[in-house]
Amino acid sequence: MRMVFFKSGFIEAVVVTVAIALSLLFVTWHLASAPVETDSEDLRQNLDFVSRELQTLKDRLDRTQAREAVLQREADVLRQANRLLREQETQRQSELNALQSELDFYRRLAGTGGAQTGLDVYRVELLATGSERVFQYALTLTQNIRRASIISGRAQIDVEGTLDDLPVTLRWSQIGGDEPEPAFRFKYFQQLEGYLALPEAFQPIRLVITLETGGSRNPVQRSYHWSLLLTEAND
Repeated sequence: MRMVFFKSGFIEAVVVTVAIALSLLFVTWHLASAPVETDSEDLRQNLDFVSRELQTLKDRLDRTQAREAVLQREADVLRQANRLLREQETQRQSELNALQSELDFYRRLAGTGGAQTGLDVYRVELLATGSERVFQYALTLTQNIRRASIISGRAQIDVEGTLDDLPVTLRWSQIGGDEPEPAFRFKYFQQLEGYLALPEAFQPIRLVITLETGGSRNPVQRSYHWSLLLTEAND
């Protein structure tokens, strides 16, 4: 609707401008074509009439331009307000997502979400870096509070993929550089961070996390699709 106002205001301004131009052309033609013996009083009256019409048209043009300027300012204000509302909604949704994630985390620890799990991988994050072959990882490990006792072990990180069209599984010694294999020791939760360096021509498919504690406990293994982890990190 506001765009229609802009168009109508523009058209009105054009019409008024054309009218002024035509009036000027009329006066010029009249003066050029009038006989020398034309009564001076008639000519003065004609000039006064044209002058008043020109002034009326000019006033109308000024009002049209002023109204169009006001509408333009209103449109700018509405656009800015709409942008601010979108930014606030995005921020609010981000805060809600963070709160929900935090709530899920504490529910997992307290065992109020239904499952009474022990040691587990709560979250895996994978981030690209400045190098195409190096990626940052972050593992959040948890243990149910009701079963909590200090637990320790190692997190085995493997990357499954293809190399020269053949299936390959890269172990920590091939992707961890000079860093020791990640180890954990905690009672409720712990986060492990580090970097993975993939060899050239290797195409990653899955990230496999295996938590080993030794003793009678069975290893906990979780598998994650590589591309999905990167997509979630970019959202």
